[in-house]
Amino acid sequence: MWKWFLLLVPRLWANWITLLGSVLASVSAVGMAVLGFVLLSSPEFRPYTTALTLLVGPVVFCFGVAVIVAGLLWERLRRRTVEGPILDPLGECFKAAFADKRIRRLTGFVAFATVFNIVVITVTSTAAVHYMDTPGFCGKLCHSVMQPEYDTYRESPHSRVACVTCHIGPGASWAVKSKIDGLRQVWGILTDDFSRPIPSPVKELRPARDTCEQCHWPAKFHGNRVALRTHYQDDETNSATLNALLLKVGGRNPETGDFHGIHWHVSPDVEIRFEPLDARREKVGRVQVYKGGTLSAEYLPKEGGPQPTEPIRAMDCVDCHNRPTHVYDPNPAIAVDRAFNEGALDKAVPFLHEVSVKALTEAAAQSVERETVAPWLKVRMGALYKELHPDASVSDVALQKAAEGVSTLYLRNVYPHLKLTFGAHFNHLGHLGDERDRRGCFRCHDDEHAAKDGKTISMDCELCHGILAMDEDPATVADPLKALLP
Repeated sequence: MWKWFLLLVPRLWANWITLLGSVLASVSAVGMAVLGFVLLSSPEFRPYTTALTLLVGPVVFCFGVAVIVAGLLWERLRRRTVEGPILDPLGECFKAAFADKRIRRLTGFVAFATVFNIVVITVTSTAAVHYMDTPGFCGKLCHSVMQPEYDTYRESPHSRVACVTCHIGPGASWAVKSKIDGLRQVWGILTDDFSRPIPSPVKELRPARDTCEQCHWPAKFHGNRVALRTHYQDDETNSATLNALLLKVGGRNPETGDFHGIHWHVSPDVEIRFEPLDARREKVGRVQVYKGGTLSAEYLPKEGGPQPTEPIRAMDCVDCHNRPTHVYDPNPAIAVDRAFNEGALDKAVPFLHEVSVKALTEAAAQSVERETVAPWLKVRMGALYKELHPDASVSDVALQKAAEGVSTLYLRNVYPHLKLTFGAHFNHLGHLGDERDRRGCFRCHDDEHAAKDGKTISMDCELCHGILAMDEDPATVADPLKALLP
Protein backbone atom coordinates (compact mmCIF):
# COMPACT_ATOMS: atom_id res chain seq x y z
CA MET A 1 0.00 0.00 0.00
CA TRP A 2 2.74 2.49 0.97
CA LYS A 3 4.44 1.82 -2.33
CA TRP A 4 1.42 3.05 -4.25
CA PHE A 5 0.88 5.83 -1.74
CA LEU A 6 4.36 7.19 -2.46
CA LEU A 7 3.71 6.92 -6.19
CA LEU A 8 0.43 8.77 -5.87
CA VAL A 9 1.38 11.63 -3.54
CA PRO A 10 3.79 14.17 -5.18
CA ARG A 11 7.27 13.70 -3.76
CA LEU A 12 7.75 17.36 -2.94
CA TRP A 13 11.04 16.62 -1.17
CA ALA A 14 12.53 14.74 -4.14
CA ASN A 15 14.77 17.61 -5.35
CA TRP A 16 15.38 21.32 -4.91
CA ILE A 17 13.06 22.23 -7.81
CA THR A 18 9.98 20.62 -6.30
CA LEU A 19 10.96 21.99 -2.89
CA LEU A 20 11.18 25.53 -4.31
CA GLY A 21 7.80 25.16 -6.01
CA SER A 22 6.23 23.88 -2.80
CA VAL A 23 7.56 26.85 -0.84
CA LEU A 24 6.31 29.36 -3.44
CA ALA A 25 2.85 27.78 -3.68
CA SER A 26 2.47 27.41 0.09
CA VAL A 27 3.68 30.90 0.96
CA SER A 28 1.50 32.53 -1.71
CA ALA A 29 -1.56 30.53 -0.66
CA VAL A 30 -1.13 31.46 3.01
CA GLY A 31 -0.38 35.06 2.02
CA MET A 32 -3.54 35.32 -0.08
CA ALA A 33 -5.60 33.92 2.78
CA VAL A 34 -4.15 36.35 5.34
CA LEU A 35 -4.34 39.39 3.05
CA GLY A 36 -7.85 38.41 1.98
CA PHE A 37 -8.92 38.37 5.64
CA VAL A 38 -7.34 41.82 6.10
CA LEU A 39 -9.23 43.20 3.12
CA LEU A 40 -12.55 41.75 4.23
CA SER A 41 -12.15 43.06 7.78
CA SER A 42 -10.95 46.55 6.80
CA PRO A 43 -13.47 49.26 5.86
CA GLU A 44 -10.80 51.26 4.02
CA PHE A 45 -9.62 50.70 0.46
CA ARG A 46 -6.07 49.33 0.48
CA PRO A 47 -4.60 49.48 -3.04
CA TYR A 48 -1.31 47.72 -2.36
CA THR A 49 -2.86 44.99 -0.20
CA THR A 50 -5.48 44.40 -2.90
CA ALA A 51 -2.81 44.26 -5.59
CA LEU A 52 -0.77 41.71 -3.62
CA THR A 53 -3.85 39.58 -2.97
CA LEU A 54 -5.41 39.64 -6.44
CA LEU A 55 -2.46 40.22 -8.75
CA VAL A 56 0.82 39.10 -7.21
CA GLY A 57 -0.44 36.20 -5.07
CA PRO A 58 -2.17 34.20 -7.84
CA VAL A 59 0.79 34.66 -10.18
CA VAL A 60 3.25 33.36 -7.58
CA PHE A 61 0.92 30.46 -6.70
CA CYS A 62 0.57 29.38 -10.35
CA PHE A 63 4.31 29.74 -10.84
CA GLY A 64 4.95 27.57 -7.77
CA VAL A 65 2.62 24.83 -9.05
CA ALA A 66 4.34 24.95 -12.45
CA VAL A 67 7.75 24.62 -10.74
CA ILE A 68 6.49 21.57 -8.81
CA VAL A 69 5.34 19.91 -12.03
CA ALA A 70 8.65 20.73 -13.70
CA GLY A 71 10.54 19.24 -10.73
CA LEU A 72 8.52 16.02 -10.80
CA LEU A 73 9.10 15.64 -14.52
CA TRP A 74 12.81 16.26 -14.06
CA GLU A 75 12.91 13.70 -11.24
CA ARG A 76 11.12 11.15 -13.39
CA LEU A 77 13.57 11.72 -16.24
CA ARG A 78 16.54 11.49 -13.87
CA ARG A 79 15.36 8.18 -12.35
CA ARG A 80 14.71 6.74 -15.78
CA THR A 81 18.18 7.72 -16.91
CA VAL A 82 19.93 6.38 -13.79
CA GLU A 83 17.84 3.31 -12.96
CA GLY A 84 16.50 2.38 -16.37
CA PRO A 85 12.82 1.94 -17.34
CA ILE A 86 10.38 1.95 -14.40
CA LEU A 87 6.80 1.02 -14.02
CA ASP A 88 4.23 3.50 -15.27
CA PRO A 89 3.29 5.21 -11.98
CA LEU A 90 0.08 6.70 -13.38
CA GLY A 91 -1.31 3.36 -14.49
CA GLU A 92 -0.24 1.67 -11.27
CA CYS A 93 -1.84 4.45 -9.24
CA PHE A 94 -5.18 3.98 -10.93
CA LYS A 95 -5.01 0.23 -10.33
CA ALA A 96 -4.20 0.73 -6.67
CA ALA A 97 -6.90 3.39 -6.31
CA PHE A 98 -9.62 1.01 -7.51
CA ALA A 99 -8.26 -1.82 -5.43
CA ASP A 100 -7.85 -0.09 -2.05
CA LYS A 101 -10.49 1.99 -0.24
CA ARG A 102 -8.00 4.26 1.50
CA ILE A 103 -6.20 4.95 -1.77
CA ARG A 104 -9.54 5.86 -3.35
CA ARG A 105 -10.04 8.39 -0.55
CA LEU A 106 -6.59 9.84 -1.19
CA THR A 107 -7.36 10.04 -4.91
CA GLY A 108 -10.58 11.85 -4.13
CA PHE A 109 -8.69 14.28 -1.90
CA VAL A 110 -6.22 15.07 -4.68
CA ALA A 111 -9.09 15.57 -7.12
CA PHE A 112 -10.85 17.86 -4.64
CA ALA A 113 -7.64 19.85 -4.09
CA THR A 114 -7.22 20.23 -7.86
CA VAL A 115 -10.77 21.51 -8.28
CA PHE A 116 -10.28 23.82 -5.29
CA ASN A 117 -7.12 25.28 -6.85
CA ILE A 118 -8.96 25.86 -10.12
CA VAL A 119 -11.77 27.63 -8.27
CA VAL A 120 -9.30 29.78 -6.31
CA ILE A 121 -7.44 30.79 -9.46
CA THR A 122 -10.70 31.52 -11.30
CA VAL A 123 -12.11 33.63 -8.49
CA THR A 124 -8.89 35.57 -7.89
CA SER A 125 -8.43 36.11 -11.63
CA THR A 126 -11.96 37.45 -11.97
CA ALA A 127 -11.48 39.67 -8.92
CA ALA A 128 -8.14 40.85 -10.33
CA VAL A 129 -9.72 41.87 -13.63
CA HIS A 130 -12.46 43.72 -11.73
CA TYR A 131 -9.88 45.41 -9.49
CA MET A 132 -7.89 46.61 -12.49
CA ASP A 133 -11.04 48.40 -13.67
CA THR A 134 -11.43 50.43 -10.47
CA PRO A 135 -10.32 54.06 -10.01
CA GLY A 136 -8.29 52.94 -6.98
CA PHE A 137 -6.12 50.74 -9.20
CA CYS A 138 -5.66 53.50 -11.78
CA GLY A 139 -5.00 56.31 -9.34
CA LYS A 140 -3.53 54.85 -6.16
CA LEU A 141 -1.40 51.88 -7.15
CA CYS A 142 0.92 54.06 -9.26
CA HIS A 143 0.41 56.97 -6.90
CA SER A 144 3.57 58.93 -7.63
CA VAL A 145 2.75 59.04 -11.36
CA MET A 146 -1.03 59.33 -11.45
CA GLN A 147 -1.56 61.40 -8.30
CA PRO A 148 -2.45 64.66 -10.14
CA GLU A 149 -4.95 62.93 -12.41
CA TYR A 150 -6.50 61.06 -9.50
CA ASP A 151 -6.73 64.17 -7.32
CA THR A 152 -8.53 66.17 -10.00
CA TYR A 153 -10.72 63.18 -10.89
CA ARG A 154 -12.06 62.99 -7.32
CA GLU A 155 -13.18 66.65 -7.51
CA SER A 156 -14.64 66.44 -11.00
CA PRO A 157 -18.23 65.97 -12.22
CA HIS A 158 -17.20 62.44 -13.25
CA SER A 159 -15.90 61.43 -9.83
CA ARG A 160 -18.41 58.57 -9.64
CA VAL A 161 -17.64 57.29 -13.12
CA ALA A 162 -14.95 54.61 -13.31
CA CYS A 163 -11.82 55.53 -15.26
CA VAL A 164 -12.27 52.62 -17.65
CA THR A 165 -15.74 53.84 -18.63
CA CYS A 166 -14.19 56.79 -20.47
CA HIS A 167 -10.68 55.56 -21.23
CA ILE A 168 -11.65 52.09 -22.48
CA GLY A 169 -15.41 51.79 -22.90
CA PRO A 170 -17.44 48.64 -23.60
CA GLY A 171 -16.20 45.63 -25.51
CA ALA A 172 -13.34 43.16 -25.16
CA SER A 173 -11.05 44.39 -27.95
CA TRP A 174 -10.31 47.77 -26.36
CA ALA A 175 -9.99 46.17 -22.92
CA VAL A 176 -7.32 43.76 -24.21
CA LYS A 177 -5.58 46.60 -26.05
CA SER A 178 -5.48 48.71 -22.90
CA LYS A 179 -4.06 45.88 -20.78
CA ILE A 180 -1.32 45.24 -23.33
CA ASP A 181 -0.50 48.94 -23.41
CA GLY A 182 -0.57 48.89 -19.60
CA LEU A 183 2.42 46.51 -19.60
CA ARG A 184 4.44 49.20 -21.38
CA GLN A 185 3.33 51.75 -18.80
CA VAL A 186 4.26 49.45 -15.91
CA TRP A 187 7.71 48.99 -17.41
CA GLY A 188 8.06 52.75 -17.75
CA ILE A 189 7.24 53.19 -14.06
CA LEU A 190 9.63 50.44 -12.97
CA THR A 191 12.46 51.96 -15.01
CA ASP A 192 11.48 55.55 -14.14
CA ASP A 193 11.14 56.26 -17.85
CA PHE A 194 7.86 58.13 -18.36
CA SER A 195 6.75 61.58 -19.44
CA ARG A 196 6.55 64.39 -16.90
CA PRO A 197 3.84 65.60 -16.84
CA ILE A 198 1.52 62.97 -18.31
CA PRO A 199 1.17 64.02 -21.97
CA SER A 200 -2.09 65.37 -23.32
CA PRO A 201 -3.97 64.58 -25.48
CA VAL A 202 -3.99 60.80 -25.18
CA LYS A 203 -2.93 59.57 -28.61
CA GLU A 204 -4.83 56.28 -28.63
CA LEU A 205 -7.98 57.48 -26.89
CA ARG A 206 -11.10 55.69 -28.05
CA PRO A 207 -13.54 57.86 -30.07
CA ALA A 208 -16.07 59.70 -27.92
CA ARG A 209 -18.99 58.14 -29.80
CA ASP A 210 -18.03 54.82 -28.18
CA THR A 211 -17.48 56.21 -24.67
CA CYS A 212 -18.82 59.68 -23.82
CA GLU A 213 -21.96 59.23 -25.88
CA GLN A 214 -22.93 56.14 -23.92
CA CYS A 215 -24.21 58.67 -21.34
CA HIS A 216 -24.20 62.06 -23.07
CA TRP A 217 -26.36 62.90 -26.04
CA PRO A 218 -24.73 65.79 -27.92
CA ALA A 219 -27.46 65.89 -30.57
CA LYS A 220 -30.05 66.67 -27.89
CA PHE A 221 -31.31 70.24 -28.22
CA HIS A 222 -29.80 72.23 -25.37
CA GLY A 223 -30.75 75.70 -26.55
CA ASN A 224 -29.05 78.66 -24.87
CA ARG A 225 -27.37 78.57 -21.48
CA VAL A 226 -26.26 81.45 -19.26
CA ALA A 227 -22.65 81.31 -18.03
CA LEU A 228 -21.48 83.62 -15.24
CA ARG A 229 -17.81 84.42 -14.68
CA THR A 230 -16.82 86.52 -11.65
CA HIS A 231 -13.32 87.97 -11.42
CA TYR A 232 -11.67 90.09 -8.74
CA GLN A 233 -9.46 93.16 -8.90
CA ASP A 234 -6.13 93.91 -7.22
CA ASP A 235 -7.54 96.73 -5.12
CA GLU A 236 -8.04 97.03 -1.37
CA THR A 237 -11.60 95.66 -1.38
CA ASN A 238 -10.92 92.88 -3.90
CA SER A 239 -13.78 94.33 -5.94
CA ALA A 240 -15.68 91.88 -8.14
CA THR A 241 -16.50 92.21 -11.83
CA LEU A 242 -19.03 90.04 -13.60
CA ASN A 243 -19.05 88.65 -17.13
CA ALA A 244 -22.33 87.08 -18.23
CA LEU A 245 -22.55 85.12 -21.48
CA LEU A 246 -25.48 83.52 -23.26
CA LEU A 247 -23.90 80.36 -24.65
CA LYS A 248 -25.53 79.15 -27.85
CA VAL A 249 -25.06 75.45 -27.11
CA GLY A 250 -27.75 74.53 -29.61
CA GLY A 251 -27.99 71.02 -31.02
CA ARG A 252 -30.79 69.56 -33.10
CA ASN A 253 -33.81 71.82 -33.21
CA PRO A 254 -36.83 69.56 -32.56
CA GLU A 255 -39.05 71.75 -34.76
CA THR A 256 -36.90 72.08 -37.87
CA GLY A 257 -34.54 69.12 -37.46
CA ASP A 258 -31.57 71.38 -38.25
CA PHE A 259 -28.44 71.60 -36.15
CA HIS A 260 -27.21 74.99 -35.03
CA GLY A 261 -25.21 76.68 -32.30
CA ILE A 262 -21.98 75.27 -30.88
CA HIS A 263 -23.21 71.70 -31.22
CA TRP A 264 -23.62 72.17 -34.94
CA HIS A 265 -20.26 70.43 -35.08
CA VAL A 266 -21.83 67.13 -33.92
CA SER A 267 -24.52 66.92 -36.59
CA PRO A 268 -24.61 63.36 -38.00
CA ASP A 269 -24.68 64.87 -41.51
CA VAL A 270 -21.50 66.87 -40.89
CA GLU A 271 -17.95 65.65 -40.39
CA ILE A 272 -15.10 68.06 -39.74
CA ARG A 273 -11.52 66.98 -40.35
CA PHE A 274 -8.39 68.92 -39.45
CA GLU A 275 -4.61 68.61 -39.57
CA PRO A 276 -2.84 68.96 -36.18
CA LEU A 277 0.32 71.03 -36.52
CA ASP A 278 1.74 70.03 -33.15
CA ALA A 279 1.56 67.09 -30.75
CA ARG A 280 -0.78 68.95 -28.37
CA ARG A 281 -3.22 69.83 -31.18
CA GLU A 282 -3.04 73.48 -30.17
CA LYS A 283 -2.31 74.56 -33.74
CA VAL A 284 -4.51 73.53 -36.63
CA GLY A 285 -3.69 73.48 -40.34
CA ARG A 286 -6.07 72.35 -43.06
CA VAL A 287 -9.75 72.18 -42.08
CA GLN A 288 -12.25 70.21 -44.17
CA VAL A 289 -16.03 70.15 -43.86
CA TYR A 290 -17.90 67.13 -45.22
CA LYS A 291 -21.68 67.14 -45.59
CA GLY A 292 -23.42 63.91 -46.47
CA GLY A 293 -20.01 62.32 -47.05
CA THR A 294 -19.02 64.89 -49.67
CA LEU A 295 -16.36 67.57 -49.22
CA SER A 296 -18.23 70.86 -49.17
CA ALA A 297 -15.53 73.27 -47.96
CA GLU A 298 -11.81 73.32 -47.30
CA TYR A 299 -9.99 76.03 -45.35
CA LEU A 300 -6.22 76.50 -45.40
CA PRO A 301 -4.09 78.52 -42.97
CA LYS A 302 -1.61 81.13 -44.03
CA GLU A 303 1.35 79.80 -45.98
CA GLY A 304 4.72 79.40 -44.33
CA GLY A 305 3.46 77.89 -41.12
CA PRO A 306 4.49 74.62 -39.45
CA GLN A 307 3.85 71.33 -41.20
CA PRO A 308 1.33 68.72 -39.95
CA THR A 309 2.67 66.38 -37.29
CA GLU A 310 -0.16 63.84 -37.51
CA PRO A 311 -2.51 62.50 -40.20
CA ILE A 312 -5.70 64.45 -40.78
CA ARG A 313 -8.12 63.79 -37.93
CA ALA A 314 -11.91 63.61 -37.71
CA MET A 315 -13.06 66.15 -35.13
CA ASP A 316 -14.18 64.46 -31.92
CA CYS A 317 -15.92 65.68 -28.76
CA VAL A 318 -12.62 65.65 -26.87
CA ASP A 319 -11.05 68.11 -29.32
CA CYS A 320 -13.07 70.79 -27.53
CA HIS A 321 -14.02 69.01 -24.28
CA ASN A 322 -10.41 67.93 -23.80
CA ARG A 323 -10.44 68.31 -19.99
CA PRO A 324 -13.85 66.90 -19.00
CA THR A 325 -12.48 65.40 -15.79
CA HIS A 326 -8.84 66.21 -15.07
CA VAL A 327 -9.30 69.98 -14.86
CA TYR A 328 -6.53 72.30 -13.69
CA ASP A 329 -6.58 76.07 -13.26
CA PRO A 330 -4.94 77.76 -16.27
CA ASN A 331 -3.16 80.42 -14.21
CA PRO A 332 -2.90 81.64 -10.60
CA ALA A 333 -5.29 84.57 -11.15
CA ILE A 334 -8.17 82.33 -12.21
CA ALA A 335 -7.34 79.91 -9.39
CA VAL A 336 -7.63 82.73 -6.84
CA ASP A 337 -10.87 83.94 -8.45
CA ARG A 338 -12.31 80.47 -8.01
CA ALA A 339 -11.21 80.38 -4.38
CA PHE A 340 -13.01 83.70 -3.74
CA ASN A 341 -16.16 82.39 -5.42
CA GLU A 342 -16.08 79.18 -3.37
CA GLY A 343 -15.41 80.96 -0.09
CA ALA A 344 -11.96 79.43 0.38
CA LEU A 345 -10.49 82.93 0.58
CA ASP A 346 -12.02 85.82 2.55
CA LYS A 347 -12.87 88.79 0.32
CA ALA A 348 -12.83 91.05 3.39
CA VAL A 349 -9.03 90.76 3.78
CA PRO A 350 -7.55 93.84 2.05
CA PHE A 351 -5.53 93.36 -1.14
CA LEU A 352 -5.81 89.58 -0.73
CA HIS A 353 -6.37 88.92 -4.43
CA GLU A 354 -3.20 90.77 -5.45
CA VAL A 355 -1.03 89.26 -2.73
CA SER A 356 -2.38 85.72 -3.28
CA VAL A 357 -1.78 85.80 -7.02
CA LYS A 358 1.78 87.09 -6.62
CA ALA A 359 2.68 84.57 -3.90
CA LEU A 360 1.10 81.69 -5.80
CA THR A 361 2.91 82.66 -8.99
CA GLU A 362 6.27 82.81 -7.19
CA ALA A 363 5.69 79.47 -5.44
CA ALA A 364 4.92 77.78 -8.75
CA ALA A 365 7.94 79.38 -10.45
CA GLN A 366 10.25 78.20 -7.66
CA SER A 367 8.66 74.71 -7.50
CA VAL A 368 8.26 74.86 -3.73
CA GLU A 369 7.86 71.39 -2.22
CA ARG A 370 4.25 70.48 -1.67
CA GLU A 371 4.91 69.41 1.93
CA THR A 372 6.21 72.85 2.91
CA VAL A 373 4.17 75.16 0.70
CA ALA A 374 1.71 76.31 3.42
CA PRO A 375 4.33 77.82 5.78
CA TRP A 376 6.28 79.13 2.78
CA LEU A 377 3.19 80.98 1.54
CA LYS A 378 2.47 82.47 4.94
CA VAL A 379 5.98 83.92 5.16
CA ARG A 380 5.94 85.16 1.57
CA MET A 381 2.46 86.67 1.79
CA GLY A 382 3.46 88.49 4.98
CA ALA A 383 6.53 89.85 3.22
CA LEU A 384 4.43 90.98 0.23
CA TYR A 385 2.03 92.86 2.49
CA LYS A 386 4.95 94.72 4.09
CA GLU A 387 6.46 95.41 0.68
CA LEU A 388 3.36 96.42 -1.29
CA HIS A 389 0.86 97.59 1.32
CA PRO A 390 2.59 98.35 4.61
CA ASP A 391 -0.45 100.27 5.87
CA ALA A 392 -2.86 97.35 5.37
CA SER A 393 -4.10 95.82 8.58
CA VAL A 394 -4.01 92.02 8.36
CA SER A 395 -3.97 89.92 11.52
CA ASP A 396 -1.76 86.88 11.92
CA VAL A 397 -4.86 84.68 12.13
CA ALA A 398 -6.23 86.09 8.85
CA LEU A 399 -2.84 85.67 7.20
CA GLN A 400 -2.57 82.07 8.39
CA LYS A 401 -6.04 81.24 7.09
CA ALA A 402 -5.33 82.95 3.76
CA ALA A 403 -2.05 81.05 3.36
CA GLU A 404 -3.86 77.76 4.00
CA GLY A 405 -6.47 78.65 1.37
CA VAL A 406 -3.84 79.57 -1.23
CA SER A 407 -1.89 76.39 -0.44
CA THR A 408 -4.91 74.31 -1.50
CA LEU A 409 -4.72 76.01 -4.90
CA TYR A 410 -1.04 75.15 -5.14
CA LEU A 411 -1.64 71.53 -4.15
CA ARG A 412 -4.37 71.23 -6.76
CA ASN A 413 -2.26 72.50 -9.64
CA VAL A 414 1.46 72.13 -8.94
CA TYR A 415 3.36 68.83 -8.65
CA PRO A 416 7.07 69.68 -8.91
CA HIS A 417 8.26 66.05 -9.10
CA LEU A 418 6.12 65.59 -12.23
CA LYS A 419 6.89 69.03 -13.72
CA LEU A 420 3.20 69.89 -13.61
CA THR A 421 2.22 73.50 -13.01
CA PHE A 422 -0.32 76.12 -14.05
CA GLY A 423 -1.03 76.09 -17.77
CA ALA A 424 0.58 72.70 -18.41
CA HIS A 425 -2.76 71.37 -19.67
CA PHE A 426 -4.79 73.87 -21.67
CA ASN A 427 -8.57 73.59 -21.68
CA HIS A 428 -9.90 74.04 -25.23
CA LEU A 429 -13.51 74.40 -24.11
CA GLY A 430 -13.84 78.07 -25.03
CA HIS A 431 -10.89 80.44 -25.14
CA LEU A 432 -8.73 82.27 -22.65
CA GLY A 433 -6.77 85.45 -23.08
CA ASP A 434 -7.27 87.74 -26.07
CA GLU A 435 -7.50 87.08 -29.79
CA ARG A 436 -3.70 86.72 -29.97
CA ASP A 437 -3.93 83.40 -28.13
CA ARG A 438 -4.75 81.01 -30.95
CA ARG A 439 -5.90 78.12 -28.80
CA GLY A 440 -9.28 76.75 -27.87
CA CYS A 441 -11.94 77.88 -30.36
CA PHE A 442 -9.42 80.21 -31.99
CA ARG A 443 -7.44 77.26 -33.36
CA CYS A 444 -9.88 77.21 -36.27
CA HIS A 445 -12.05 80.30 -35.71
CA ASP A 446 -9.29 82.83 -36.34
CA ASP A 447 -10.41 84.64 -39.53
CA GLU A 448 -7.23 83.31 -41.12
CA HIS A 449 -8.23 79.82 -42.28
CA ALA A 450 -9.52 80.70 -45.74
CA ALA A 451 -11.21 78.83 -48.60
CA LYS A 452 -10.42 79.40 -52.27
CA ASP A 453 -13.39 81.73 -52.59
CA GLY A 454 -11.97 83.93 -49.83
CA LYS A 455 -14.45 82.86 -47.15
CA THR A 456 -12.82 82.36 -43.73
CA ILE A 457 -13.73 80.51 -40.56
CA SER A 458 -15.13 83.42 -38.63
CA MET A 459 -14.09 84.40 -35.13
CA ASP A 460 -17.18 86.53 -34.61
CA CYS A 461 -18.11 86.36 -30.92
CA GLU A 462 -21.82 86.17 -31.73
CA LEU A 463 -21.38 82.78 -33.39
CA CYS A 464 -21.14 80.99 -30.05
CA HIS A 465 -22.37 83.41 -27.41
CA GLY A 466 -24.03 86.69 -26.74
CA ILE A 467 -22.56 89.10 -24.18
CA LEU A 468 -25.04 90.01 -21.45
CA ALA A 469 -22.55 91.77 -19.15
CA MET A 470 -18.86 92.52 -19.46
CA ASP A 471 -16.69 93.52 -16.50
CA GLU A 472 -19.66 94.96 -14.62
CA ASP A 473 -20.23 95.39 -10.92
CA PRO A 474 -22.48 92.49 -9.81
CA ALA A 475 -24.55 94.96 -7.79
CA THR A 476 -25.49 96.95 -10.89
CA VAL A 477 -26.40 94.20 -13.37
CA ALA A 478 -29.98 93.57 -14.44
CA ASP A 479 -32.27 91.84 -11.96
CA PRO A 480 -32.66 88.62 -14.03
CA LEU A 481 -28.87 88.13 -13.84
CA LYS A 482 -28.80 88.96 -10.15
CA ALA A 483 -31.23 86.11 -9.58
CA LEU A 484 -28.66 83.69 -11.04
CA LEU A 485 -25.82 84.85 -8.79
CA PRO A 486 -24.94 82.67 -5.76
